[in-house]
Amino acid sequence: MKTLCFSNNKGGVGKTTSALNVGLALARRGHRVLFCDCDPQRSLTISFEGADIPEHVGMLLMRKGEFSLDDIHAVIRPVGENVDLLPASAEMEANEAQLPGWDAEHSTRLADILEMVGPEYEYCVIDTKGSIGTLTWIALAAANLLYIPVDPEFYGFEGLTNLVNTCTRLRRRINPSLRIGGIFFTKYSPAYRSRLRHDVVDLIKEHYGKEAPVFNTTVRQSTAIPNAQMAGTSLFDYAPDSTGAEDYEALTDEILQHLQHGN
Repeated sequence: MKTLCFSNNKGGVGKTTSALNVGLALARRGHRVLFCDCDPQRSLTISFEGADIPEHVGMLLMRKGEFSLDDIHAVIRPVGENVDLLPASAEMEANEAQLPGWDAEHSTRLADILEMVGPEYEYCVIDTKGSIGTLTWIALAAANLLYIPVDPEFYGFEGLTNLVNTCTRLRRRINPSLRIGGIFFTKYSPAYRSRLRHDVVDLIKEHYGKEAPVFNTTVRQSTAIPNAQMAGTSLFDYAPDSTGAEDYEALTDEILQHLQHGN
């Protein structure tokens, strides 16, 4: 199982939307996908389950001692064809301070959980908080690949360096298999000056090109994306011909292409 983590140390860049739609696009291709929501805001969970859920991934992370495969299955919820969910809960916000996740022994708690259910899935897609705390650290410690959505304005750089440095520290100390799978732009609008976009792309390639590929696919602004979320349905079912659906299919294609070439 490949574990893909979507994260950015800045909110409002389309992190959850990207995790959701890339995961669903993988499932549409026939792959078995496990979503794991590590954000107490539980936006990914709400995309599938409206109400707060009593059993959530935080319970497994907080549990003392060993847990069985049955314990994990008791938390996992089937939410669609080829799609299961390890949900989050608002309780995880209060519990995060109690998670001893910064040392090697405890950082691998989520990795251990995913390793146990790994034979049942081809991909795990993790959504994280919009900040680097214990939950994000634990999520990255469990991931093979980190994907970073970036706003195409200059302020989209905020937090990017910190996240890249965190990835480097994690790779050195805890998770040597972690690498940055790619950086991609979201919320792109034709109203933006094309010169600005080129400047941002060039700047990111200059600063981070050695660390990670900068994807060619750009996710354009699309009213279909929030409308599908409000309707409680998949973007690909709600508006299959929208630019949002088209762009996330293309982004998934590019991710798979890089995976096939070992990038």
